[in-house]
Formats: sequence, structure tokens, C-alpha cells
Amino acid sequence: MAAAKVANPVTEASLTTVTLTAEAEQRLGLEIAPIENRDAPDTRQLSGVVVTPPGRSFSLTAPVAGTVLAPADGGIPSPGTSVTRNQPLLRLVPLPAATDLARGDEDLALAEVRARQAELEAARIEALARDSLVSRRELERAQGEREAALAVLQAARARMERQRTGASGDPGLSALTIASPDAGVVVDLHAGPGQVVAAGTPLISVARMDQLWVQVAVYSGDLARIASGGSAVVAGDPPRGARRITAPPTANALAASADVFYQLERSAGLRPGQRVDISIPLTGSGAPRLAAPLGAIVYDQHGGSWVYVKTGEHQYARRRVSIEGFADGWAILAQGPTAGTPVVVQGAAELLGTEFGAGK
Repeated sequence: MAAAKVANPVTEASLTTVTLTAEAEQRLGLEIAPIENRDAPDTRQLSGVVVTPPGRSFSLTAPVAGTVLAPADGGIPSPGTSVTRNQPLLRLVPLPAATDLARGDEDLALAEVRARQAELEAARIEALARDSLVSRRELERAQGEREAALAVLQAARARMERQRTGASGDPGLSALTIASPDAGVVVDLHAGPGQVVAAGTPLISVARMDQLWVQVAVYSGDLARIASGGSAVVAGDPPRGARRITAPPTANALAASADVFYQLERSAGLRPGQRVDISIPLTGSGAPRLAAPLGAIVYDQHGGSWVYVKTGEHQYARRRVSIEGFADGWAILAQGPTAGTPVVVQGAAELLGTEFGAGK
């Protein structure tokens, strides 16, 4: 007796038929093309790491010794923040030389002495004025000198505080603005607000993300088989094309591997350090293989790959496919419908949304 019994078994294909009206087909703009047997090059499926090309990242350093401050219109951008060209990233209040600090201490001491003298003189004149022993003009002159001495003292104190910390008074008047020379993403922050840094200290690092590479470690014994031309394909939805480029030679003796580099045609959505799967063409041509146009491939929420087969008038059935690689706009199938089977190549994503009741 069987250990288990399944009543009314349902195959996967019987669950995935979509019937449309002629009007719905026209609105979705469906286009049909057959699955083919194509002479596809041999490929190797490997893992790679997204990296920033040399020269595409830059570190901004302090031109002089000073105190780091946030930009006037906001905080210092944190790592991962996108910045635009000429966007202020931080400010730097230059620190005076030791001789300037000493002179500032001297000026502050003199201002304090003069303020005390003016205060005492004003108090003496006010006492005499109460007994009508001095004129009103002398009283006003003494009071004015006291206010002027106090203003000089306050300015000297604020100037010394600004020179030492850059955090009081109005530092925007003397702060240097450090701006991003190009659009990119902040990848590292080396100094924070209020920190005193020496000249030449790295402050913030920015990387351009409009052009990224994929670094692939290849077994040294297979290096000669890696095609110098041709297009590699990075797996994703949709897949991304990449072309091999000349880059600094690097290798790992312990892993017996050498690195090859591919430049991505589209880098949006990827970030340095991200690991991706890449299909690399090998030298020589392979035997004919089952292939479907890239536009026919759709992916479910679990990463499974599918095509929509036209099974009848206005009828479409979703069929699972197993992708072995990509070549020249085609997905090479390890498993799928037979050659000649008509599949949807334009509007497949819309069909998926129609089937599950959601937008593409």
C-alpha cells in the first residue's frame, strides 16, 4: 500500500491559463515570437562582485587645519546618500597659527582691562552727576566709552572662541565650504561636526555610480578560454549586459584564480560590493541550443523564470523555464517549451500582472 495518496492532483500547467478579449490584447500590445534553436556560444556561469572603477571615486581632504562644521543648509551627508555636483558637503573653519592665537589672547586681555577702566570711570562720573558736579555731556561721554569698551570685549571673546572651536559666533563668515566636485554617492565619512583636523586630513569620500564594473574571479586554468570580446550578461530582472574591458591585472595565488573585469551597460540599482551572477562567453561556438527572446522571460516573487505560451485564440499559458545563460538578446534555456512554440515577447510582464491582479 502506498505511503501517501494525493487526491485530484493538479499539474502546474493547468493553473496558469489566461484568456483575454481582443480589446485587452490590443491594449496590452502583445507580440508573439517562436522559441528557436540557436547557435549560442559556450558560456560559464560565475559569481562576480560589483566594484567602482579606478579613478571614479575621490576623497575630499582638508586644505588647511580647521574645525569641521555641517553645511549651512543641513547636516553632513551620511554614507549612502546621493549628492549632486557642487553640493556643499561640509564647512571648515580655518584655525589660526600659534602666533595668531597668542595675539588673540593679548587682545582679549587688553579689552578686559579697558572695559574695567571704562566701567569704573563711568561709575565715578555717574556718582558726580548725581551731585550735579559734572555736566550732562561728560556723563554721556563716559557712558558711551563704557558701552564701546564692552562691545570690544564681547567681540574679542567671540573671536577667540571662533578661532579655538569654530562653533560659536557666526562661523559662516570665515568658513570654507567643501563641495562635491561631481555627482555620486557618499561612501565614507572620516570626520564629524566639531572635530579639529590637520591640513591634508581626509574628510569625506564620494564615488561616481554612473559607471560600475563587475570583478569576476576565474580559475587560472580556464583563463585562456574566456572570450576577449562578446557580451556577458548579469542576471537580474531584467538582465544587464556587460562587456569585457582591460583592467589592472590582479590574481589570487591561494585560490588559483585571476580576475577579469566587465563594464556594466546599466548600473542603476547596483552598488559596490554587491555580489551578482554573471554569464561569461567562452571562446569557440557551441551546438544549437533552445533559446527564447529576453523579452519573453518574466520572474515571479521567488525568482522563478517563466514564459507565456500562446495555446489558442486569445489564450496564454504560463510555463516554467530554466535559464542556462544569455547571449545576444536571447535567454539560453536548459529546460522549456520546444522550438517553434509561440511565446509572448512584448507584454509578458503585463500578462503576469493580469494573472495575479497587480500592475507589472
